[in-house]
Amino acid sequence: MADKEKYTILYGRLSQEDDREGESNSIQNQRLILTAYAEDKAFENLKFLYDDGYSGTNFNRPAWNEIMALIENGQVETLIVKDMSRLGRDYLQTGQLMEIVFPNYKVRFIAINDAVDTLYGDNDFAPFRNLFNDFYAKDCSKKIRAVKKAQAERGERVATKPPYGYVKSTDNPKLIVQDFESAEVVRYIFKLCSEGRGPKQISRKLKEDQIHTPANYYYKQNGVALTNLDTTRPYNWSDTTIANILEDITYIGHTVNMKHTTVSYKNKRQIVRPESEWLVFKNTHEPLITQELWDIVQSIRKHKKRPPKKMDTPNMFSGLVFCEDCEGTLVLHRAHTMESTKNNFMCSTYKKRGKEECTSHYIRESQLTAIILDDLKRVTHFARQQEKLFAEHINQRNSFETRKELTKLQRELDSMKRRDLELTMLFKRLYEDNVLGRIPDEHFRMLSTEYTDEQKILRTNIPKAEEKMEKLKNSLTNVELFIEKAKRYTDITELTAELLHLFITKIIVGEKAERYSRTAEQCVWIYYRDIGILDDVTKENDISEPDYEFIAENNGELRLVI
Repeated sequence: MADKEKYTILYGRLSQEDDREGESNSIQNQRLILTAYAEDKAFENLKFLYDDGYSGTNFNRPAWNEIMALIENGQVETLIVKDMSRLGRDYLQTGQLMEIVFPNYKVRFIAINDAVDTLYGDNDFAPFRNLFNDFYAKDCSKKIRAVKKAQAERGERVATKPPYGYVKSTDNPKLIVQDFESAEVVRYIFKLCSEGRGPKQISRKLKEDQIHTPANYYYKQNGVALTNLDTTRPYNWSDTTIANILEDITYIGHTVNMKHTTVSYKNKRQIVRPESEWLVFKNTHEPLITQELWDIVQSIRKHKKRPPKKMDTPNMFSGLVFCEDCEGTLVLHRAHTMESTKNNFMCSTYKKRGKEECTSHYIRESQLTAIILDDLKRVTHFARQQEKLFAEHINQRNSFETRKELTKLQRELDSMKRRDLELTMLFKRLYEDNVLGRIPDEHFRMLSTEYTDEQKILRTNIPKAEEKMEKLKNSLTNVELFIEKAKRYTDITELTAELLHLFITKIIVGEKAERYSRTAEQCVWIYYRDIGILDDVTKENDISEPDYEFIAENNGELRLVI
């Protein structure tokens, strides 16, 4: 290619920090300076390219990438910038460009205000200027981080983009309000999860419904392309996006600051801080979902670890059914080739390790569904019809059980704290004895390792015990909430995932009194949300038993007998 066909590139760059300094660094001002210089020096075939809003420590800029493509194709003769900081503020990359890349491609580099022109040889002060430019970027980063931290500690939102489902308030850009279209999608995602669907199943459903992904929706609304935007597949939701939405407490009205940070002022890769460093501010904006729905979804997500099977109907019992003996989960077995009436639950421990570890605890899904539906009708009917008696029974029973459990936990916690203090004192004495020569170094190393390991375990278990105690105190039965829910659902004719997770937290299945028998007794304990187990409620309060029972047929099905 002839030299006359090569470009003289005039390059401008402006970051947000540079923009605050005023007009001198504006893109328009840089263009005027560069054009005047190029025309005065009789440069030809001028091409002006610029990056507006990009940091000097980031070399992944649109215009700069275009320039590098032209340089690598041999289409650039001269590159002119206002000063070296416009090229970049990373002294390593800037130095590599000036000393290796530009000479290799025979590109003349000129920085007007810094009196740098590679046509006349190396400038001895150029490396120092690059270093000072790097220091400036580092100093700006520290100041900005300090400002953002102060804002975060005051409870202000520091994120530049509102979460999916929200938009910035027109009255106050620091506040967020719900975006009605995307907020409905968020509610839809939580509803699907409450029905027992996992992230993969939800993403498939959203794709079928042709709902835009957050990145595509943001681009459609604002015309701004996010880094993960793929306009060729606008409905291609990822499992990770769904999981992040389901775990984001923003949707119950809370603000979380200081959750993410970057590796350094040069490396902008985002990392998640330890949860202990997060700043949580509650009730800062309008929630998109209720606390009740949030709790149900978190309960489902906590137990739903197995990859979902590609079945039309999700397992609504997921994470709820447990074995009485080994306390493991009961796994639902079903297949496209098997009749739905034969779907059954079996102990996961038994399936993995055999009868030496546990027994099958076999129960058909249809049987369990019938039992749960029947008991749910009975308990909710009792809660609606005899509110006072129902509340008295629950409060009387749980006050005793809670005190007993809290006392036991408190004793365990006190014991762990005492042992932790003892180990600290023992370690101090051990260290003193070693320094004074009373015990050899080998014994000191062995004992100190044992004490350190024991203390590490204690300091891991103490917060867990404290958290368990706090949860137990907060889990004191809320009879009024249960009664209110019972009043909302007065005509329960079918057991759904929503009802199941709304009213029930755990189901324990016992083994049959006689294994392999279709008529043997099998116990099922149902733990209701907010009130616990109610298997003895009718006897203690002289409430008549329901006028029906379940009889096992020869085919293994349950028949309702009135």
